[in-house]
Amino acid sequence: MKKNIYGLLILTAAGVWSACTPSTQSDGSISTLETDGNKLTLCDFNKVTDTLSVPLSEWVEDCQLVRFENSDTALFKLWWPAITDRYIGIRQSGAVFKLFDREGKFLNDIGAMGQGPGEYAGSLYSEAIDEKNRCVYLAPFFGSNKILKYNLDGTFASVIELGETLNKPKLHLHPDGSLSVTHLCFKGRNEMMVAHIASDGTLTSYKPTAEQIINPINKDGNFVGFNNEIWSYNNTENFNFMTMPTDTLYQYNPEQNRVTSRFALQNPPKGKDVFLIYNELPGKFLATVWGTGTIAIDLQKQQSHYVKLVNDYFGGLPTPMNFTNGYFFAMYEPLVLMDKIEERLSASGCTDKDKEVLNKLLDSLNENDNNIMFIGKLKH
Repeated sequence: MKKNIYGLLILTAAGVWSACTPSTQSDGSISTLETDGNKLTLCDFNKVTDTLSVPLSEWVEDCQLVRFENSDTALFKLWWPAITDRYIGIRQSGAVFKLFDREGKFLNDIGAMGQGPGEYAGSLYSEAIDEKNRCVYLAPFFGSNKILKYNLDGTFASVIELGETLNKPKLHLHPDGSLSVTHLCFKGRNEMMVAHIASDGTLTSYKPTAEQIINPINKDGNFVGFNNEIWSYNNTENFNFMTMPTDTLYQYNPEQNRVTSRFALQNPPKGKDVFLIYNELPGKFLATVWGTGTIAIDLQKQQSHYVKLVNDYFGGLPTPMNFTNGYFFAMYEPLVLMDKIEERLSASGCTDKDKEVLNKLLDSLNENDNNIMFIGKLKH
């Protein structure tokens, strides 16, 4: 069962929270609650009914096609990327983290798999590339109380000791070079929900409220803590994250060492097979209702719609709603992309201009190549 955190906040802060009425130009689906300088945005799920086809160019500044180097050492199977202005990092499941430049040239592995000093024994769960200070932070999936720090050439630099075991940790690099981490905070096993590591190494920890902590034991007495999930996509300067089983996107403020509610759906669908994923982009929130679709909540227009993205830079290819580190991305194995191009070429709405772009792209692909990635920087 999902915890309705924003509802608890409204009830427990009666007389403090004030509802802001929607603007006259809005569609009535969005409202806000404000207190002490914090704004919680709400979207009424029942008022979102239509679906828009959105050109990718409305959301991103450009779209780059990256062809990754095809050498044996450069091959990978993507779990999730880390993208910066100069680098692409590749997190894999049960394999080493790989670093490429933005043209797809393989630079080096970051660290190594193993049990020795500076090595990681299993899968990683989060990463942060610090271009300015020329380092990479990696956080193991579970069972570690450390964040590993490496130089950009892949050599081990140091560890950050956190004092307790992390469960599915998520990292956030702040503009000042400091680092924050959150994870699944299990009742009876953890005290810290968020930690902030200042540039001088000072560690500050945030302890969760009763509503924020996760009970890892089910009704039969079995440990099921890792059935819960945590999401954090780092698409703004703020450190936002969401954990199951709550229905709220949180924001951590390191200066105040405070966690506040940032976004939630009102009247979300219910059921054991329903789960929600929230993400914040510049000027909008995204709410993915698994099995139903993704809602874009436009804060400027004060309107909400289900959206389907179309890559108008590359022939109108349908494209996934993948955003991380302030970038859109779509990663494909060559054969998969070839199939998607063929499908688009056969669609009735594919224009002659689209066909020209798509056929040129199709002719350039080789099924034996490494992965191919579309990247676009989000507009602000």
